[in-house]
Amino acid sequence: MSYLIRQLQERKRLLEALVSSIEIELQSLPEGSLRLSKKNGATQYYQVTETDGSVTKKYINSSNRALAKELAQKGYDVELIRAIDSELKAIHHVLAQGKILSSDDVFKELGEGRRALVRPYLLDDETYAEMWQRQSFEANPFHPEHLIYPTKRGEKVRSKSESMIADMYYELDVPYLYDVPVSVGKGKVKYVDFVLLHKTTRKIYYHEHLGRLDDPGYRKESMQKLDLYRQNGIYTGKNLILTHETEDSPLNMRVLRKNTMELFGISQITKR
Repeated sequence: MSYLIRQLQERKRLLEALVSSIEIELQSLPEGSLRLSKKNGATQYYQVTETDGSVTKKYINSSNRALAKELAQKGYDVELIRAIDSELKAIHHVLAQGKILSSDDVFKELGEGRRALVRPYLLDDETYAEMWQRQSFEANPFHPEHLIYPTKRGEKVRSKSESMIADMYYELDVPYLYDVPVSVGKGKVKYVDFVLLHKTTRKIYYHEHLGRLDDPGYRKESMQKLDLYRQNGIYTGKNLILTHETEDSPLNMRVLRKNTMELFGISQITKR
């Protein structure tokens, strides 16, 4: 429901801004309204004005088609404002109710003891993200001694760059799992650096950081891994984020942060 409320608030802001813009446009449009009629299969346009109860109908010839367009636009604008006013009244009515308990909120309203016993069918975004982030999985057994770089969330990762990436996701409140096993077919498993959850759409994204592209062996292994990802529906342009660095080209965190905020619809940092 919180997502619905945010959507309604955003819709309200958009409609109110649109009404203000249309009202300014209406001030520059000609007086009267447009009337159409058919004669010998052709459409004829008339400007209709009313003064002191007297209605005047003036033919608009083809050389003055701009006037017909302006009057048509005026008619559309007026009808649109009426429809927007009606929609805004409905939005105001919903928002005026304050906190609304939706089906998504029922599980959240249960006591902690009951929540531990219940299998929920619907969850609000925050509760869903919290439960998603608490899921368990088999840890990557490859060189656990390399897990030496701390993150703000309290875990250890394998490189300084991965620590910076993890901290960015934490600060932006993007739910993430680190070093997650992903099935790539025929019983094979690869470990992706980060698995991410888009809270509102609940879409899953994968982030692979290629941190040692100077190393030919690492580069070859990484390309093979990406091929396996593609064969299993994980690829850039759909659900895979790729970052890389070399000794001469370090990870650009500024660009990554900007792109992440755009992808996840984040307007400001929520954690420090």
